[in-house]
Amino acid sequence: MPANPRLRRRTSSEHRSRPLNASVNIVQKTQIRYTFQMESDSADSPTAPDPAPQTTRAEASRQLQHYQEVRDSVKQRGPSRGFAWFSLWSALMGASYVGVFLLAFSGSIGTAGDSNPDKFSQTSLLIVPILAFTTMTTGARERFGIRRALPRAAWIPLVLAFIAMTGLAGLSVFDVPYSRSLIPLVALAVFVPLAAPAIAQLIQVPRSRNPARRSSEPLSTPVRWNTAIMGAVAGLLISFGTIPIVSALVMVAALAGIMLAYVLEESSWTLPRVGFEWGWMHWTAFGITTSTLFAFAVLAPLAKSPSFAASVAAGIAVFLIMLVASALPAPRDTRS
Repeated sequence: MPANPRLRRRTSSEHRSRPLNASVNIVQKTQIRYTFQMESDSADSPTAPDPAPQTTRAEASRQLQHYQEVRDSVKQRGPSRGFAWFSLWSALMGASYVGVFLLAFSGSIGTAGDSNPDKFSQTSLLIVPILAFTTMTTGARERFGIRRALPRAAWIPLVLAFIAMTGLAGLSVFDVPYSRSLIPLVALAVFVPLAAPAIAQLIQVPRSRNPARRSSEPLSTPVRWNTAIMGAVAGLLISFGTIPIVSALVMVAALAGIMLAYVLEESSWTLPRVGFEWGWMHWTAFGITTSTLFAFAVLAPLAKSPSFAASVAAGIAVFLIMLVASALPAPRDTRS
């Protein structure tokens, strides 16, 4: 008897669906096995630690107080007292330069009106030390870890003082007399905005109750040589400042050496490295040298200027001061 075609078609359809059903069963078994394995692994793994016990009110209060102290300390953190003193000394240096510059070229003492061109050779006594100081200041700021610039409020009086300085210098060039009482006012206008942040920092930052231990280390060989060379240049400028050719040649050589700081940035023979390593004794020697240069810049244009022998003696003394300073060690902090 022939088979029923409907039954044969249904059987064929069931036969075709068997592989699909088998695949589904395999996937389901695999998922069940993977789930069981994950549960078994989680059961074998170490249990998570219990949550920390809740802190009491007293502990929470102490933690909050400690956090506030740390926050206040961060807000009050700023440059060290050492850098504040250095900034104060720098303000005095800048104000002194402005006053000496205007006084040396003031028409009231006959500098501008004098037809003798030798009187203007004293510019080397002013330009060289201030440019050297400005270059070394970059190294000193790096030593103290300072990256901040002056506040914006300080730039306004500084710009006004620079304009006044330029105007008074122009009057001297054209031999127009003016009251010499304006010179200290302009110098004071330079000193106040530069010194005010340093004074405020000295007031706000108290002395450390646990100061860092200091050990003395000798200067590196390039810094020692540069210190002695600066003394030699200053001595030559003081000794032969009244001779235009000699003073001009020394000034050009000194300016060339200063410009190397902007060309050889990574070299240890540049002036920023000198400012980085110098201690207070070396800066004191440099201050004495600069003061001597400024004094001769003011005295040279006068009718009774220092004699050649006195100039040479002062130049030798300045050189010896810087030579001794080159052999002095510099203090270093030993506390990390």
